[in-house]
Amino acid sequence: MRSFVTMIFLLFLLLFFHNDTIHGAQQGLLLWYQTLIPSLLPFILITNALSETNAYQTAAKHLQKYIKGDIYEIVSIFLGNLCGYPLGGKIVNDFVHNHCITPQRANDILSLTGQASPMFLIGYVYIHILDKQLPLFLFLGSIYIPVLILTIVKFRFITKQSSNVSLHITSAKLHITETFMQTTQTLVIIGMYVILFSIVIKITLPLSRFSFFILPLSALEITTGLDLFASSSKLSNLYIPFLCALSSFGGLCSAFQIKGVLTYPNASIKKYLLDKCILSTGTFFIIYGYLAYSSHFHI
Repeated sequence: MRSFVTMIFLLFLLLFFHNDTIHGAQQGLLLWYQTLIPSLLPFILITNALSETNAYQTAAKHLQKYIKGDIYEIVSIFLGNLCGYPLGGKIVNDFVHNHCITPQRANDILSLTGQASPMFLIGYVYIHILDKQLPLFLFLGSIYIPVLILTIVKFRFITKQSSNVSLHITSAKLHITETFMQTTQTLVIIGMYVILFSIVIKITLPLSRFSFFILPLSALEITTGLDLFASSSKLSNLYIPFLCALSSFGGLCSAFQIKGVLTYPNASIKKYLLDKCILSTGTFFIIYGYLAYSSHFHI
């Protein structure tokens, strides 16, 4: 009954904000079509092909000789930070289905694999949003140092269950049509969340006139949110630290995109969101500390 009432309320809300709903859907569709598909399609195709042919396991068999620790977790964290949202979650999901990582452990490391790509961080956030107001090494360090610290904590102090992975791997044949279908399904799921959050942002955008709502609205979707926050000077003293923290958090839309590509049992983004709050807080204090230090000593 509660779900029915909620759906009826949302229906009337969309009807009441008819024009905003249409414009939000158009903006989300353009963002998906013009930006996300060209940037994500090649990576999703490759990761699907690697998973289907057991190439990850073959590489892990050789890398295990040189790298200590769980090679699959290390690979998922590295590729997730390199490729950006939601590829880290997609890779973790593939590893779980291939019995390389347990579902519980996948939920533990999900936040470590979920970061914006360096291309987005440098090309969009650092150059376009921050306008190079910080040293590049400091900006990237504020994003990745908290990830590195949390990775060490999780690997060293958090007990994990054995995934019982065998390193005896047999190659599998690539079924290109199946790979295309999986890639299309993943992209459609991502697109639906982008459109949904674009509608929400469009409807709630008038609330940005009140300073209290600026930060929550900016946390909905990373691209629109950073533009919204950058256009506001109401929190000028904390402007740069909050921008960097928002870049680290990634937005609720990215979190739901990751949730959308997770198909293993007991998949959850609750721990992901908590960890992302911790990581973004670390980013905030790194930048805030640097700015306070530099202003005190006139660096």
